[in-house]
Amino acid sequence: MKFHHIVFAVIVAAIWGFNFIAVKIGLSEMPPFLYGGARFVVAAFPLLWFIKKPAVSWSLIIGIGMSLGVAKFGLMFLGMHVGMSAGLASLVLQSQAFFTTAFSAMLLGDKVKSNQIIGMLIAFVGIGLIGFTLNEGSTLLGFLMIIGAAISWTICNILIKLAGNVNMFSLVLWTSLIPPLPMYLLSYTIEGPSALPEMLSQMTIVGWACLLFTACASTWVGATIWGILLRTYDASIVAPYSLLIPIFGITFGHIVLSEKFTLITYGACCLVFFGLIINQWGMRKGQNIPGARQDALVALEKAA
Repeated sequence: MKFHHIVFAVIVAAIWGFNFIAVKIGLSEMPPFLYGGARFVVAAFPLLWFIKKPAVSWSLIIGIGMSLGVAKFGLMFLGMHVGMSAGLASLVLQSQAFFTTAFSAMLLGDKVKSNQIIGMLIAFVGIGLIGFTLNEGSTLLGFLMIIGAAISWTICNILIKLAGNVNMFSLVLWTSLIPPLPMYLLSYTIEGPSALPEMLSQMTIVGWACLLFTACASTWVGATIWGILLRTYDASIVAPYSLLIPIFGITFGHIVLSEKFTLITYGACCLVFFGLIINQWGMRKGQNIPGARQDALVALEKAA
């Protein structure tokens, strides 16, 4: 990857790392499905009227919207709501890096080199050590929901890659149009018809700020840059940068929520950075979409 693209990837990891703090605080003021629906309403509707629909099929827009907005964030918010700590959730979710590498190799023809596998294994050891040092309690149900969210993120990564050379900001906005209705239906069914009026009457400035950060910084900025990187490079190259997310999440948790660090945590963070360096060693710049990926895109467009 080019240096400025590496910088962008790190910036996205920082934004998404802080997003776990914002979500954890926001969920104290609104239930998870309602939070998810409100996030995408704020992200989509203010600018949707001014941004042209991207040159992709509706099936692709719906697929990305459902896999990212409904499945990934719905399961992530619900998992954190039922007992998964913010720090541990940010760790477990990064298992998508392995899922994305495997799926992109099988479905899109991405070539996975030995240095990528070694680098990811080293980084994941660091992730595991960070999880081992966290003393916050979490539930099995919450853990399984975060794993489901990681798989959903993998599916979304593949679909974004299939979108090809499109305006990523436009794609982010138009896919944000899909999740609100399913999320509000889930909220009405599971959280009750009083959830929305209670949220509107009880939300504080802090709660609204968390929602705006999740919608604007995490969705507009983070998802757009991430999409551009996936369009430019193989998914197996981009995905490992998500392993930086829990490092930023734990750092911001220490600053904002007064969570404690240990020497093992510092060493684990170094392992993650070292793993990413190995992962990027000898990478060629700007790989093109291989033939298998083009065939998959054609098949998807025909299915639409």
